[in-house]
Amino acid sequence: MRTDVPSNPRERSASLRRRSLRAGAWVGGGHVVGQVTRLIGNLILARLLMPDAFGIMAVISTLMMALNLISDIGAGTVIVQSHRGAERAFLHTAWTLQIIRGLALWMLGLVVAATVALGQSWGWFVAGTVYADPQLPPMIAVATFGLAIIGFGSVNNKLAERNLDLRKLSLVDIAAGLGSLVVTVGLALWTASVWALVVGGLVTSLLKCVLSHLLLEGPRPALRLEPEAFRELISKGKWILLTTLMGFIATNGDRLLLGGLADSTSFGLYSIAFGLATLGSTVLNMVMMRVVYPAVSEVVRERRADLPRTYRKFQQLIDVSLGLLAGAMFMASETIIDLLYDDRYQGAGHIFAVLAIGSLGARMFLVELVYTAMGRNSLVAASMLPRVVVLLVGLPLGFAHYQLDGALTAIVLSQFAHWPIALWFRYKEGLTSLWNDACLPVALVAGGAVGWLLDKALAWVLY
Repeated sequence: MRTDVPSNPRERSASLRRRSLRAGAWVGGGHVVGQVTRLIGNLILARLLMPDAFGIMAVISTLMMALNLISDIGAGTVIVQSHRGAERAFLHTAWTLQIIRGLALWMLGLVVAATVALGQSWGWFVAGTVYADPQLPPMIAVATFGLAIIGFGSVNNKLAERNLDLRKLSLVDIAAGLGSLVVTVGLALWTASVWALVVGGLVTSLLKCVLSHLLLEGPRPALRLEPEAFRELISKGKWILLTTLMGFIATNGDRLLLGGLADSTSFGLYSIAFGLATLGSTVLNMVMMRVVYPAVSEVVRERRADLPRTYRKFQQLIDVSLGLLAGAMFMASETIIDLLYDDRYQGAGHIFAVLAIGSLGARMFLVELVYTAMGRNSLVAASMLPRVVVLLVGLPLGFAHYQLDGALTAIVLSQFAHWPIALWFRYKEGLTSLWNDACLPVALVAGGAVGWLLDKALAWVLY
């Protein structure tokens, strides 16, 4: 339990604002460092490895996300939301479940690797695609071991999120990213093999696991399954499991489907463009999950009447950030690719521009966090369903008729498919503000102007 939260409502509001700003600075700064580190690593590795290596690794990464999410009972989300989330018995139960889950996921990863190998021998996959690559099965077997390692990591990371005390958690992420970069680049220089990316992922998991126990404050880990805590984690987690399953398809189904439809080179270009287009939104999403969600959950638990005002403040910040990023990326996409990559990657510029438009769909993610904070997890599932349908139906149809451009159109449309439910909920709960909604188009125009100037400046330097 926290003892430093004031009892006066006005003081609690000011305390939440201070803690949110401090936590946001650490999370935002930490993830900016992390994304810059990742970008530098990608630029170096793009010169050491062939484009198809990134396609193979994109499939493996997406598969690992799938395995991670199909068994997600939302223990971390429940720790942040629950009134018992800071209790020792509750945390011990969550850690025990996390370990069991991590080991089970690795076993499932081995089954997937064996299945892919069998499919290759029986000719299930189209020649020249990522799924037909003989390196894929052993890489899946090794890479998914990282899920078992992460399972032993401390759940005190979620306790830190609950308390909006994220300095050490950000330092853990930065240290793991830097350590992984050194190992990955070193192995790529030595072997020139995609295996460097696989081993680098394992190093990231190992460093996060070890550092989480050494640096994060909270109860020492212990194996324990307290019945009451177990029931709460499972009961609240069932809706979270459903929503994470659909959320995985909505956010990662593009790469799973394209991996089997597009050739390896085109899919590699898509992976490069996707990585650039999500640099900013990844930081923003992490800030929302680690800062905004705990803050909104605290408001819902302790002073429900303040929710509209809190929501509108956060929505303004999100709209300004998304608008500036999307506008700048769209206008400068081609030149950014020309600057960062060699001629083999030129086709990624157009893909980058299209994905920048789709990134605007993330503005309603805040509404989904409000659903979760209020315990309305069924609404999160309802919001995910139209995104999944548009993606699963539209992407194959679009690719069949218009190749990659058709698939990209479906991917962008899927990012906005959940908006109608979010708009209805905002109106019903009194969260709608036309003044707030005006922030996004203004920021988008401003971002476009910045991107245009950046494009001209980079073009002058390059040409």
